[in-house]
Amino acid sequence: MKTTPIYGLPYIEADDLVSSAPTQFKNMAEGFETALNEVDNRNTPAGVKPVIVTTLETLAGITGVTGQTGYVTADPTESNNGPYYWSGSAWLPYATGAMLDALSSRVASTVQTLNVYALLGSITVTRSANVVTVHVEAYYNTKWSMNTGNTRKLLDAGKLPAPAATLIFPAIVNGQGYWDRHLTANITKEGGLSIVARTDVGFNANEKMGFSLTYVATE
Repeated sequence: MKTTPIYGLPYIEADDLVSSAPTQFKNMAEGFETALNEVDNRNTPAGVKPVIVTTLETLAGITGVTGQTGYVTADPTESNNGPYYWSGSAWLPYATGAMLDALSSRVASTVQTLNVYALLGSITVTRSANVVTVHVEAYYNTKWSMNTGNTRKLLDAGKLPAPAATLIFPAIVNGQGYWDRHLTANITKEGGLSIVARTDVGFNANEKMGFSLTYVATE
């Protein structure tokens, strides 16, 4: 038998067997009774009054009425304090202002100005939870080159969310310079960003370069 979306009331369908009618009618009647009992309980003093306790352990041992509010006031674990609601099977926390602030701080986008050696431009860092995307758009204001193994630091340590270990990405660079662009982008576990030349590479004045990479931060 299918059920209604709000109260879960069972109902008979056209292809239900007649031989099962007694059981189906019984299930329907019990479904109506359960829903009516829930509605009645919400209108009692016990169902309307918030459950206020000092610890989450105490609250967890109380059975509420669906939708009823609970509140923990003095749990030794500070994060356990605050408002809860009874879902029908457990007490679940409401989203508090602190939770929303913490979430918004983990879904953010920042732009940092890039000014290192002859390289000018910006680095956009977008973070959603622990997934971080870094996009570099820059240009050289003078003709400039890197030999194999040369390193240029783009961001100091602590400027990016830290990964678990140093990461190395192939950096696909735009431009029309004379040499091939063979670079890697390195993110250190301290949150710094640099580019390293895998081969000799050169750039003309005002030549654009750019690359993007995505990684998982530790926290």
